[in-house]
Amino acid sequence: MSDSGSSDNASSGSVTAKELMLASVNQSAAVAVQDATDLLRNISTIETTVIGIASAKWLANPADPSYEKIIKNATETISAAVDNLAKVGENTAKVISDLSK
Repeated sequence: MSDSGSSDNASSGSVTAKELMLASVNQSAAVAVQDATDLLRNISTIETTVIGIASAKWLANPADPSYEKIIKNATETISAAVDNLAKVGENTAKVISDLSK
């Protein structure tokens, strides 16, 4: 029995509005990072397949330079997905950090 409301909340197991908000933000951040991870995995699967097919065709027909461009574009797409995951991770970490203060 304390005069402080926060002690009563702590002893009764009550959760503050900020704690509820942080839990919700943390869950949303986790989903955002997972979505970016899934995107990277899916793009990597598709683009490595593209690279493999283009490489095989280029080896069969080395005089055709168009395969080099296809491989370069696929590699750039994978790099963009990696950058996206990094940005999502950094931004979600910043949001959680800022809200936790």
